[in-house]
Amino acid sequence: MKKDENIIQVTITKPKLHRHELKLKIGNWKKHFDLNYVNTIIAMALNYCSKNNAVFINGYLITSQNLYLVIQTNEKHIDTTVNKIEAQIIILLKNNRQKLKENRGEISFITDDENLFYAARKPLFKILPLENDHLVKLLTGKKVTIPYFDRDLESLKVMIHNHPFCSAINYLGGVGPVEVTPLRD
Repeated sequence: MKKDENIIQVTITKPKLHRHELKLKIGNWKKHFDLNYVNTIIAMALNYCSKNNAVFINGYLITSQNLYLVIQTNEKHIDTTVNKIEAQIIILLKNNRQKLKENRGEISFITDDENLFYAARKPLFKILPLENDHLVKLLTGKKVTIPYFDRDLESLKVMIHNHPFCSAINYLGGVGPVEVTPLRD
């Protein structure tokens, strides 16, 4: 009898990562805060989720209206991951006190009053599919070339390469506000 026959080998399989390409439309809660503050809070929430919730961010773009994401998660359905991002945003809004804009142009400070956060209740985002293949390629560091001139594509390239809250910074060798895991083909 050989010694190797009695040894049981256990193979551990890696969890399957599901790729999601989505567009999250930012809700009305953003109107109560400054645009840079909203973008910074979203970036902080994405960083937290990428470090603590097994979310691998391959590409992102945070604009005034939408959050575009190319991510990989263990979750088959994206709702769970979006709920984690929303929960973290609400925690950050409560912990990082900021001036709250009012309709009259006046500014009041956020207090411990829960009524002020009524507008920032879930859902913070409306989940939509990201159907622009050129945008997905640009967000993940790939080049897009087509045999003809497309004005929309060129304006998209300019916007992405000059936007401060975009993963293009990371793919060009810089350090952006959100930690990016490069996409492997």
